[in-house]
Amino acid sequence: MHIRSIYKETFDFYIGIQFMKKKTKLSIQWFYNLLERGECDILDFKEQLEDKTSFGKSLKNFAPKYDEIARDVVAFANYKGGFLFIGIIDDCKEINKDFVYQDNKVFELIHQVQDRTEPTITLVPHKISVEGNDILVLEIPFSTQLHRTSRGEFLIRSNDGNRPIEPYEMSTIMAEKGLIIYDQKTWHISGAWLDPNRLSNLLKLIEAKKADSPYLEKTQNDLLDSLGMTKDEGDEILPTTTGLLFVGNQNALRELPYYEVKYIHYFADGTYQSYEYKGNIVEVATGCFNQLKAEIRQKEYIFGLFREYVEDYSEVVIRELLVNALAHRDISRQQIIEIRKYDDGGYLEIESPGAFPVGVTPENFLRKTNPRNPNVMDILREIGLAEKAGSGFDKIFTDLLKNGKSLLQSEETETSVIFRVKADIITEKLIELSLQYEHQTGNAIKLDELLVLSEIIKHKQIKFADLCSTPNISPYRLQSILDKLQELEFIETSGKTSGLSYILHISKRKNARDKIEYVITKRQNKARQKEAILRYLDSIETINNAEARELLKLTDKDRPKVSRLFAELVEEQEIIQTDNSRPNKVNYRRLNKH
Repeated sequence: MHIRSIYKETFDFYIGIQFMKKKTKLSIQWFYNLLERGECDILDFKEQLEDKTSFGKSLKNFAPKYDEIARDVVAFANYKGGFLFIGIIDDCKEINKDFVYQDNKVFELIHQVQDRTEPTITLVPHKISVEGNDILVLEIPFSTQLHRTSRGEFLIRSNDGNRPIEPYEMSTIMAEKGLIIYDQKTWHISGAWLDPNRLSNLLKLIEAKKADSPYLEKTQNDLLDSLGMTKDEGDEILPTTTGLLFVGNQNALRELPYYEVKYIHYFADGTYQSYEYKGNIVEVATGCFNQLKAEIRQKEYIFGLFREYVEDYSEVVIRELLVNALAHRDISRQQIIEIRKYDDGGYLEIESPGAFPVGVTPENFLRKTNPRNPNVMDILREIGLAEKAGSGFDKIFTDLLKNGKSLLQSEETETSVIFRVKADIITEKLIELSLQYEHQTGNAIKLDELLVLSEIIKHKQIKFADLCSTPNISPYRLQSILDKLQELEFIETSGKTSGLSYILHISKRKNARDKIEYVITKRQNKARQKEAILRYLDSIETINNAEARELLKLTDKDRPKVSRLFAELVEEQEIIQTDNSRPNKVNYRRLNKH
């Protein structure tokens, strides 16, 4: 039976997969795709669960079998975790019908692997039943430790096999596991490492940001130590990675040859221009930002009395993305930062070495922060290139939305994170509302309000539950945001109770298309109310105003609204007054009922 048949019979294994996902950072769909692909960097197949005895006799040469599996386990644990499927024939991906699942063999294997891995790795067993055949899945959890075999082999998974970890990779793997903070790594530099001019410039930037900063009163040694640019190790004071990046001379910066930004501008005619910025972090940031800033283009928009100039890529967006890449890149990786701008495609992207830090994902990076290089971030804040943690993406999202742009896109590859921002405006309405908000309140519109307005404009009408499930919108603050926007008459409600949805307020609809959309939405809600009355009359003989209000969850003040609904239904020849109706209590029945 082929591996695809597993798809139909893994319902009982679903909870197990959910558990695996937490440890190995996999989605369920990705897991199924891996089964189809076969052996890869997180998946391996074994045909049989070997035993150290045969026909009751001990096999002296069985130890290599355990050693082989221990090597696989170490390689997976040092990468991102993985799975060993036992009971599948590797070459043809068929289920091995001769495989017999036995608990005692499983736990003996786990025990033997524990003895052969340092620090000890404990496997998590799972059993899948497929048409009467049991398959063993051994889960190797993602580990925050660096493992080796009992023979001293440091291995890592690569494609569909294992390989030794190269010496230059060791620090990168340890940094990704959080075993070392790379910006605090110390360096032995031959000769002088400090550049006095760069130190002087750094102090000027600190003073410009805060004239009474306590750092300005410190001696040079105390300053370098307190900013994490040097560290005492035994009898020596050594520079850290942070120290090299901010005040290191050119000789010292040779230790970090990959701390570089390469910017390529691809023009619409097929030509391109490239720029390179290396070394000192402040000089790299300043040089690259000035080039990107010089290329900014503007377009004018007029909204009544308001005139607004919208940039293709604003200074705020460019600065925050650039600083984020410089501050949070994985410095241990032998990889540069790349910025690419495509005039033809209308977008700019920044690729930064290293995956998202632990706990941060493409889905939560707006709200979740975990600085990879905390010392670097602290100094960037002291000189005004960065602010409090997480505020950079707030600024980016706010700027994009208030200028009618689509939200920032993110992509995580095996070795990097890519942020992509588009130049085109997708809705002028949000620009107009942002200007009206500032004019009306005297304050700039906030990100949470922009996110809500953006969803309402995009969907034309949206329910509370749908807003709650929208990425980046906080369900805990949502009701207060909606109340405020209603109070300011930026939005209003349509429908009642379960049908309640939020739409753009009539006062914020200036052009004919907006007003037509508003009327259509209101008519749709009225149509649903009429349908509810008619469905009621299909089961109950008659209905009056009070009963209709209760049915539609309306209040006493809505009595005239219900009377108008009845009048329209009479005119549409759907209902008629009953013979026993009185002026103060009119009853209605379906016209086709007697």
